[in-house]
Amino acid sequence: MNDPDSPSSLDSVLAEILVREENGERPDPHEYLEKHPDHAEELRDFFRNHRWLGSEDAEPATLVGQTIGEFRIIREVARGGMGVVYEAQQDSLRRVVAIKLIGDGVLANDEVRLRFRVEAEAAASLSHPNILPIHSIGCWRGIDYFVMPMVSGDSLQSLVDQQREGCRDGAMATADVKECVMKAVAFMRDISRGVAYAHSRGIIHRDLKPENVLIDDGVPKIVDFGLAKFHSDAPELTRNGQVLGTPHYMSPEQARGCGDLTDAVDVYALGGMLFSMLTGSPPHSGESTAEVLSRVLSDEPPSLRLAYPGGMPRLPELADLDHVIQRAMACEPTERYRSADELADDLDRILVGETPLAAPDGLVHRMSRELARDQHLHAFQNWGRALRGIGYVVLAAHIAMFVIMQWVYVDTPNDLAAWSQPAFWGYFVPRLLMLAGIAWVIGRARDGLWLPRISAERPVWSIWLGYLVALSSINLLWISGNLDHSGVMVMACVMSGFAFIAIAGHMWGGSALLGMGFIGMAFASVAIPVAAPLFLGGWWMVTMLVFSKRYRRME
Repeated sequence: MNDPDSPSSLDSVLAEILVREENGERPDPHEYLEKHPDHAEELRDFFRNHRWLGSEDAEPATLVGQTIGEFRIIREVARGGMGVVYEAQQDSLRRVVAIKLIGDGVLANDEVRLRFRVEAEAAASLSHPNILPIHSIGCWRGIDYFVMPMVSGDSLQSLVDQQREGCRDGAMATADVKECVMKAVAFMRDISRGVAYAHSRGIIHRDLKPENVLIDDGVPKIVDFGLAKFHSDAPELTRNGQVLGTPHYMSPEQARGCGDLTDAVDVYALGGMLFSMLTGSPPHSGESTAEVLSRVLSDEPPSLRLAYPGGMPRLPELADLDHVIQRAMACEPTERYRSADELADDLDRILVGETPLAAPDGLVHRMSRELARDQHLHAFQNWGRALRGIGYVVLAAHIAMFVIMQWVYVDTPNDLAAWSQPAFWGYFVPRLLMLAGIAWVIGRARDGLWLPRISAERPVWSIWLGYLVALSSINLLWISGNLDHSGVMVMACVMSGFAFIAIAGHMWGGSALLGMGFIGMAFASVAIPVAAPLFLGGWWMVTMLVFSKRYRRME
């Protein structure tokens, strides 16, 4: 039976599946269901909703030419994750409409049907200038459908494509670039108002993207509530492990498969859409869906300054919009705009020439935010007990070194010879036992697996492998007579500090402060050499306790 604090959590399993997909493999769902029975239900949902892990070769049948109730299907308009949109003629009212229904009525299960029905009911209850209304809802031969106005204009994606071809490559004059930028801001302001209205009705879209916004006579209309979630209803549609949404505009919490999503996921997507409108590229990109999801989880919010190959045009509005995007797409939901209305208000300020509230932070605030940042919190969330165990092992070993050196071999000199008896019993034996103890703790926590299993673990493994190689080199220098023993502990403190400062760039930013603590222990060891083992071992214990509290098992 796996240890309860083992990192074989659902997040780790999902990350492993995505890494395998990124490497060109096709993970077998049955293999994971058998290997992780505790997460069987969540994994079934995961594989069901990750359509990119399944075959996409088969084209669903078309209904062109058929009649659905009073609607005569004229042509297919588009296909999405939840259904197919057709242009149809409503003979009774002599008008052209758009009718959306599940793409494959044979394969659709009850959950897909229920989610499709939720989409229709959610959209039908909304009445806003920037949301496409629903005319009617029905069922034909067991297939649910709803009817919408037929919009002749293109989607917002067409404007994104124009931006990529025009504004971004420098083909436009500065005045034209500003006009292009302000048009994008006005569109996103209106879209944000529509999203805010939906939020006020308890509905989260969860799949906002340029393709889901149609332009009707110059007015943006939000469509496709196929992933909509009511705050209070249909909890069975939001199980843990489901990753619903479009990866390029997906928030980190969606990419992790979190079930308890808030309005903040739509705010994040709105920021991503604004970025695309201004640059012509999605905020996160990659050669595969797995790579895109990996970047969503690991990358910082995209910067407009880096998105323009020839340099960002010198427009104060673009500098302000860069701050708006950074805030809307903050990795932590609590650091984003509190609502879509608040985002729209900031866009309004830019349109009238005012400074947005998303102004540059002061140095102290930016530093505190960086120290609090942890881009792989969920990947290491269950390591608490193992980290605490490592701290106990390291502390015990260094206390043993101090006791043996100071009480057993009282007159041990600072230039202790590597081949002496005090060095053997007071240094090598405790350190070898320490390494064995650490190996046992890690092996037990990881079910005997030593190599990194997910992409988030690889940099950590590399850092500590480098630490062990450097520490071994220091010991070889001491053994060869080129380094005094008094310098071994000092350099071990410095290397530990370097390792934790390096980890701050990949895991928790606060580990940099703990790394600086090791640097302080190095100076203390120079001042009081006899207490060097206590300084090093004690600070390792403190560091591991802090880390274990942060990465304790989620309840």
